[in-house]
Amino acid sequence: MTSDADLMMQFQKGEREAFEKLVMRHQVGIFNFFYRLVGNRELAEDQTQEVFFRLYTHAESYTNSAKFTTYMYRIAKNCWIDHMRRVKRRGRMQSLDKETENGLNLYDNLSAQTEEPHENLEREDKRNMIDEALASLPEEQRVVFVLSEIQGMKYAEISETLDIPVGTIKSRMHVAVSRLREYLTRHGITGKE
Repeated sequence: MTSDADLMMQFQKGEREAFEKLVMRHQVGIFNFFYRLVGNRELAEDQTQEVFFRLYTHAESYTNSAKFTTYMYRIAKNCWIDHMRRVKRRGRMQSLDKETENGLNLYDNLSAQTEEPHENLEREDKRNMIDEALASLPEEQRVVFVLSEIQGMKYAEISETLDIPVGTIKSRMHVAVSRLREYLTRHGITGKE
């Protein structure tokens, strides 16, 4: 399989198919990153599109000096910062519970329908509680947690992506995990599910 960096280099030479492969590989991960930050599917989709738009329009500035995903998540971080600045200028918050046109959220659309209804409800309740717990974290802790636990990035990659020391990443992660544990315990969710 062709590496991400090689695909980006191919795209710089004019091979559009290489960029399409990058999008296919990473769009779900980028969407999940944004969705876990805000819990809003529409906003996560918009931000995902913005990341790939910026990746496309600034492809010539890419150099193979860092891991491609680090480069891409740095773009995602910058997109998020720009979005938050726009929201603050407007002075209003975005809705966090937007559903798709068919009245279902993305999770409902993708989940298997083979389970018993009560199992579906229990899992949905737990998922909602976990989303609420994540939303309760301060943004700097939430970003570190999402990049580490959901996106699977190593602390060094997160450090490079966010441009902060590894020690700060570890500290934020430790506090985030403690706060999530406390929140979930207070709401009756304990242990690993």
